[in-house]
Amino acid sequence: MRLSFPSGEHADVIASNGVVGIGSAQGNRVVLPGARPTHARIVLDSRGMVLEVLDAQARTHVNARPVLEKAILRLGDTVSIDAVAMVLKPDSDDVIDNAPPTSDLASSGRSGVASVVLRGVSGAHFGKTIAVGDRLVIGQGRRGLELDEPGMGESHAAIDVGGDMIRLRDLGSTTGTAVNGVVVRDAVLHPGDQIAFGRNRFVLEAPGYAARGQRRETPPAFAPAITQTMPAIQIPDPPAEAEPRSSSVWWLILAAALIGICIAGVIWVGGR
Repeated sequence: MRLSFPSGEHADVIASNGVVGIGSAQGNRVVLPGARPTHARIVLDSRGMVLEVLDAQARTHVNARPVLEKAILRLGDTVSIDAVAMVLKPDSDDVIDNAPPTSDLASSGRSGVASVVLRGVSGAHFGKTIAVGDRLVIGQGRRGLELDEPGMGESHAAIDVGGDMIRLRDLGSTTGTAVNGVVVRDAVLHPGDQIAFGRNRFVLEAPGYAARGQRRETPPAFAPAITQTMPAIQIPDPPAEAEPRSSSVWWLILAAALIGICIAGVIWVGGR
């Protein structure tokens, strides 16, 4: 994870597992004049990233929403410490593959892509789910996902789904689009990516497609209908019961017949 400062208040900070202290006091990993002495910290481990506010008087926001105690973070989030903004990015911008498409994905769509959606995490579409389908156009026009962003044209960008790939295409925008905090024109998208169009942020959910850095094993057409927050549970088939052998049945019948003959003999002898 990399903390990047768009306005240049601090050099970029690369962090892996551990704690990144933020405040005005010396000894913090990120020293910011004007912040509280021990303002906040970011805790990173194998489970993810968490922002913890350490001073009750501290002004802290994540994607323009105030945070009083804790907040779960993801790549692409903007964390504001007082008046200083930090963007959470991958360690390198090169992680975002922005190679131009080698084929027209829009014309190579396949069934089963209805589960690819954008989930709003900030802005006017917060909490809403927008289906992508084969192609979703984003802009101020009414052709697809309509966003009222300053300077955004009628057709800003498009998300194309086809084959085993999801791509972001720039449609002549002036600002580009931020994917996990990295501003790009065209990019290959993966489940869990945060896509920001100014104030409007979305997380891509695409069951069956590989997460960033992983290989896809299940074709999208046969992907289970799950979200990124609900892993699939594999339930093993119950073991098949062995069918009784016909010889065992005949032995039981023979034994029952012998017992019946013995009982009849005892009754006959006793009655004489």
